[in-house]
Amino acid sequence: VLFGCFIACLALKLTSASNLADFAHQVLHKETNTHLQDLAKISDTEGSLARTFFSPAHKKSAEQLKEWMQQAGLVSWMDVLGNVHGVLEAATPGQPAILVGSHYDTVLDAGKYDGAMGIIAGLSGIKMAILSELHAQGKLEQVALPAGSDVHIPTDLAQGLLAVPVHLVAFTDEEGVRFKSTFLGSRAVAGTLLKHGLLDAKDAQGSSLREVLVSEGRASAGNVLDLVAALAMNSSQVAEYVELHIEQGPVLERKNLALGVVSAIVGQSRMWVSINGTQGHAGTVPMVGREDSLVTAAEAITLLERRCGGGPGAPAAGTEGVMEHQESDMLVCTVGEVRVWPNAPNVIPGNVQFSVDIRTKDDALRDKVVVNVTQSIYDLCARRGVSCHVSRNHDADAVLADTNIVADLVEAIRTSRDLLGMALKKPGGEGAGAAAASCSAGSSGEAECGGDNIPVMVSGAGHDAMAVADITKFGMLFVRCRGGISHSSLEHAEEDDITASAAALTRYLLAKSEAAAAKAS
Repeated sequence: VLFGCFIACLALKLTSASNLADFAHQVLHKETNTHLQDLAKISDTEGSLARTFFSPAHKKSAEQLKEWMQQAGLVSWMDVLGNVHGVLEAATPGQPAILVGSHYDTVLDAGKYDGAMGIIAGLSGIKMAILSELHAQGKLEQVALPAGSDVHIPTDLAQGLLAVPVHLVAFTDEEGVRFKSTFLGSRAVAGTLLKHGLLDAKDAQGSSLREVLVSEGRASAGNVLDLVAALAMNSSQVAEYVELHIEQGPVLERKNLALGVVSAIVGQSRMWVSINGTQGHAGTVPMVGREDSLVTAAEAITLLERRCGGGPGAPAAGTEGVMEHQESDMLVCTVGEVRVWPNAPNVIPGNVQFSVDIRTKDDALRDKVVVNVTQSIYDLCARRGVSCHVSRNHDADAVLADTNIVADLVEAIRTSRDLLGMALKKPGGEGAGAAAASCSAGSSGEAECGGDNIPVMVSGAGHDAMAVADITKFGMLFVRCRGGISHSSLEHAEEDDITASAAALTRYLLAKSEAAAAKAS
């Protein structure tokens, strides 16, 4: 009898573990990657991906994200600015939440993974944490595992399950394509959007953010200020912020590793330069004496490149015309947008406008470069007999990730191998160990998703974490992307690497929940 009971209990345990593995495969792997591809189909342009603030595709994708959050058992809504929220309350109410997020807007001709991956993999990580806790409490059988469709977790079953609250936010606008100012969504949540005067930021049609919110029916002229102010969260509501994101650089791929953890994000400044020359006939105005705005802009752009140590021969810092800096400062300067008027082949351009993006992890150096470049452009315009205006329209200081969160994310990657193995195995296929060991290196061969070889790195790209850092500590987990390419239709991340990031977040959240439960007891 005892032997029979032992066999029955063992069979039940194996069946339960197998069932959890099936959920892991469905949620962490299939749903995550399918939802990413589905979201990428929601675009304002044919043949490429574009979702800018409150465009038709932007609004449609917000509704889709809200639906997926609700399927995970989260309480979900869209706020006045278009941020999509999904909340999982804790067993004990009133605690500050772990905020998880990224952005769902895109640049023009975008890749599928920038921002979107952090939301989708973040949601899957939360969903799997719920399922894991249901499994631990013997309640997993209350959730169906349908063939060929998403797992739906009843809200009343999910809420109050973990010992810590989790708040997922899909930020409405990080890229700043429409209003030329980044972090609209995350700055609203951090309570700094109004301080930066961004309600008065204008798009290319001359409409301010304030006017757009009213015309979209999100607010009235009388209450828009109060509604936006009410979005602000504070340290009593948020314990920490965690963001998953593709690396947007080549470091992880060169190391042949799927995941890394961020220790800091470089600071950045954005400027807009407008040069007014004298428009004229290309064939009748002599070369001598021309007031050509485009030639002036070209010289200004090459001047910027040299100031930051770029160009042919890569002049060393300290040589004439190059700002003094170290390689470790990660100083980079970019002109990514140029507008020429009237942009005709037989007309000397009368006006040229272009963007300037300056980044480094040394904020004092960044400020020196901005001041130097600004004055140099004014001097250049005076020498060439044209007028110009340089505006500094965005600044974000470098931020340091919390060392404890960094350590906890590293540990979460290490301890997620078994869960990742369950997620990557095919039903009836190889075991968890083999699946975890492969961890999808794409075209570069074997890769490691766990173990001790987990790089801690500096991000050269700006992220919503920079804005949220105003109210709480943060950490970020990076996912390898092919060739380090981003902001491009060529952007790509391997499915198994994305799954690995979701599995790591699940382990991170479960560890936080276990620690909170132990502390409460």
